[in-house]
Amino acid sequence: AQVLANLGAERAWVVHGLDGLDELSTCDETRVAEVKDGKVRSFYISAGDLGLEPALPADLKGGDAAANAAITLAVLKGEVGPKRDIVLLNAAAALLVAGLAEDLKGGLLLAAASIDDGKALEKLEALKRLSQSFA
Repeated sequence: AQVLANLGAERAWVVHGLDGLDELSTCDETRVAEVKDGKVRSFYISAGDLGLEPALPADLKGGDAAANAAITLAVLKGEVGPKRDIVLLNAAAALLVAGLAEDLKGGLLLAAASIDDGKALEKLEALKRLSQSFA
């Protein structure tokens, strides 16, 4: 995070789940080093404090590329559960850091709305079409 601050990043989060995940975790607390206004501060986030159910690492396990693609589609089509929760949490953080949400709870609402109204799936489909046009 200090390197990002030194390079002039306006706002950024560097995160590490205490369970070893390299993203915000729903299995354990996550340590966040935030760059904001040229300063770095650290804090912890607990998904449970945001109303998300705690998950077990096995709940988030993926597989090969085909299995992971199926998981992604299921989440974007509205499947609820631990995989959706971790997607929502990380999307909420991205929305917050980008200045599109006031706080993580607001980011969770925006992320859930994007999935529930089909806009997230529409973006994935548009990305697929675009990438295939270059093939």
